[in-house]
Amino acid sequence: MNFVVTCAFVIFMIVLVVGFNKQMKEKNDKREEKKEKRGR
Repeated sequence: MNFVVTCAFVIFMIVLVVGFNKQMKEKNDKREEKKEKRGR
């Protein structure tokens, strides 16, 4: 039982980290687009 709970917790943490990284990448892409528009 304890092993199953640990596995579920690890998977949950991985999903959280991956989702967080995707959000950060999207924000960075938007910032880069704004910088490019200013340069032009």
